[in-house]
Amino acid sequence: MRRFVLAAALAAAGCDQPPVKEIAAAAQQVERAQAAGAERYAPERWKQAETALALASQRLEGRDYRGALSAANDAAESARIAIDTTARAKAAARSAADLALGEVRTTLDRASAERTATLKVGVPKGSLKSLDARWTRASQQYAGAVQHPGIDDLPFVEQLLAELRTDVTPLPDLYRNARIQTEAKRPRPRGRARHRSR
Repeated sequence: MRRFVLAAALAAAGCDQPPVKEIAAAAQQVERAQAAGAERYAPERWKQAETALALASQRLEGRDYRGALSAANDAAESARIAIDTTARAKAAARSAADLALGEVRTTLDRASAERTATLKVGVPKGSLKSLDARWTRASQQYAGAVQHPGIDDLPFVEQLLAELRTDVTPLPDLYRNARIQTEAKRPRPRGRARHRSR
């Protein structure tokens, strides 16, 4: 619809004026797309926008004002679509990150509960030193990930979560194993001796 209206306007005006304002507006839209991260999240549309903007400038220099205006509009439209695509991709990345971070938080909480249970059966704190250091390090990484400004940056999040999962996933089982080993070493209480019948 927009293109039809524009085409009609061009035909009526004869397109004898250089579309400098339109090209400048398209350039601003392309800059907004770049600032939004379209090069990473919508590379095809981003490339189309850049190419169309360059074409608009070339046609302007060649005094093909109708072609310059058409290319400028193509650039602006491609940039707008790139911005929309980028916003959706970032929202999806954030949603995936939130889900994965929730899983990490749950695993950290399970590990903490297993540690408490392990200490209750008498496992010395000193023997849990390496596990506690690992838990603390993972908790700090988790807190940093939650607050990181690049949380909607999917490659960053995927790498960070892969590292976190490697550290965190085994922790509950490692604490549980320490408890089981301690319990296995304890002598079991003997059952009551049977009374001999007279």
